Amino acid sequence: MKKMYGSELSDTGVTATNAYGWGVNFKKKSVQSLLVKYIGLTHLGSRIRNRILTKILSRENYSNKTLFDAGCGIGLESVHLSSQFKNVVGADIERKKIKEAEKLAKENSVNNAKFIQADLTKNTLKKPHSFDLVISLEVIEHVSSDKKFIDGLSRLLNKNGKIIISFPAKTLLSRIARKSLDHFKVGYNIDDFEELLNGTDLKIVHVYSFGKSILGKIIIAIDFLFKKTFPVLSILFFHFFLSIINLRSKSSWFWYSEGISTNT
Repeated sequence: MKKMYGSELSDTGVTATNAYGWGVNFKKKSVQSLLVKYIGLTHLGSRIRNRILTKILSRENYSNKTLFDAGCGIGLESVHLSSQFKNVVGADIERKKIKEAEKLAKENSVNNAKFIQADLTKNTLKKPHSFDLVISLEVIEHVSSDKKFIDGLSRLLNKNGKIIISFPAKTLLSRIARKSLDHFKVGYNIDDFEELLNGTDLKIVHVYSFGKSILGKIIIAIDFLFKKTFPVLSILFFHFFLSIINLRSKSSWFWYSEGISTNT
């Protein structure tokens, strides 16, 4: 049975931090570990992105392919996806997060994933063109040179490789949140990415999005407000918000088309 996203953190002793400035240590037999084990990670954006990613990956067999997780943080996505790939490499600029990622993999008995400290805006990796798939989730807006970052991701791909990258859209909420979340860019649109891809062999093949309707924007705004002021409320309302979003296939009130997927 496939684990619920985030349950890999349970009883690991890993400290998970986020852009809002607060974090949780998942000590063995703690309340936090118990909750994440049975209900998964209570982060609305992460759960939605993981669901979209899961849907994309379900269209192809990756069991003999390699994955690179650019800006992996504590390695949750790498560990969660490791069973679907032959090998996984996660990279982050912060050594502290790499140590947490290594601990997370070890506690989950994941043997096909390794983690490295790297600045992906610099051409320092020894084996370019080595990966079938590169993912980078909510990372590019934190990077000072997004063009160098995209060029670096492009160098990682082998022939016919793909990149899946997620980022905030250019919205009023993104403008409000920019400083508090340490973003270099407010957000991106398709034209921005077309410009970033100039000079590479990449092309956009699919575009996915969520929260474009009025209802979607309201939910995301309330969730952001809760996270910034009363994080407990964000947890308490998590399943209610997620349930509304899950109704998107039955109602046009919450438009959801399902980030950018590019390939060479």
